[in-house]
Amino acid sequence: MSQLIISRIFKPSVCKKFLRHTNVRLFSVTPQASGLDPDDKTKVNRSFSSKPAYPFLLIDYILKNPGSCPDGLFTAESCSKKKEVTINDKKLMEEVCDAMTVGFSRDGLRVKLEGHYNDFVLRYVIYYNPTDPNLEDMTVRLPPLPRGSQIQSMAMSSLPAQDKDWVVAVKLSGSRLSLCRPFGSSKWINIKAMPQCINPLSSLMFSKKDQRFYIPTPGGNLLCSLDIDCNEDDLPEFIELEFDDLPKSVFKELADVSSCSRTDHLVESPTGQLFLVKWYGEDLDDYDDDDKRSRILMHVTKKFMVFRANEESDKFEKTMIYTEDIGDLCIFVGHSEAFCVPASSSLGLKPNCIYFVGYNFGVYDLTTKTCTTFHKEDDVPIRKLDFPYWPSPNFSPMAPN
Repeated sequence: MSQLIISRIFKPSVCKKFLRHTNVRLFSVTPQASGLDPDDKTKVNRSFSSKPAYPFLLIDYILKNPGSCPDGLFTAESCSKKKEVTINDKKLMEEVCDAMTVGFSRDGLRVKLEGHYNDFVLRYVIYYNPTDPNLEDMTVRLPPLPRGSQIQSMAMSSLPAQDKDWVVAVKLSGSRLSLCRPFGSSKWINIKAMPQCINPLSSLMFSKKDQRFYIPTPGGNLLCSLDIDCNEDDLPEFIELEFDDLPKSVFKELADVSSCSRTDHLVESPTGQLFLVKWYGEDLDDYDDDDKRSRILMHVTKKFMVFRANEESDKFEKTMIYTEDIGDLCIFVGHSEAFCVPASSSLGLKPNCIYFVGYNFGVYDLTTKTCTTFHKEDDVPIRKLDFPYWPSPNFSPMAPN
């Protein structure tokens, strides 16, 4: 039975305290490895597996550590509003990557790209193994995509359901949009959207409240909107985003990111509150240690800005208000659909924070405006550019065993 690296960085007394106050498995460690006395009379489920139930406890520990880990597994350097955490241990780096990608998978929904060697066709397969015993397991094979197509973002109208109205939407390379109803016509419906109307790096999302798919335009002041019932010849609609006056204190921050790249991501809270997340990145260069004449270019996250939709917004226009307080919520952004959950939904999540993956992994604290990024030993950011960057609470890029 494998022992997670988290058991090495948590002091035995700390790990024991966590276990004593919960009736669920926190880490995949033995009682001895966790520092828990085998004779301890606590109500703890000891049927450990190879994955932690609360992977964000590891991320939380790293975020709260102001400097270096006592045994040198990671080091942290802070400067102004930036904090760089260098992971010096290979196994710990794997644990961090796992926590920041597949560690938040819920409800047994997984996606995998499968190939059929007889006809050389690749198709995405959705596996649904819900934890609710009243729901049935499902395997949904999406129709084959045109040869050479690459999915950049995916969104669904709901969890998989054997309903002809259940819709899966994808954004393909070249800023193309397609929809399919796996239990309806079971074919891709190609939307006649002009590529220049869709931000190629922003994520597609589905609003349960509005029953529409949204994706920001390149300028970020319009939303490309698709009705859940749209057909082959339908054109997308556009919703104007009217931004409220910004606080004067934010003007300098905008000047600081004037030369940065930006992607826009819409996310909806469990209560239906819509947020627009602006993700700013900058280019940094360094010299190769082995060849001083060779320069290394890295794209890293610099800042996030969040706007919430006014409750009086309508289907033609949405008023967006700048905010630095999303309450108990956490926002997750990457290459798949952005999502939002209460911090109280999982131990270790930090409220009012944005967890991000892609060109680099890290956490942005909206309260302090501090950006923490994770790096390898050679100072290169930990990154993952495969689809999807970030699994939502119901999403994982791995197929079931």
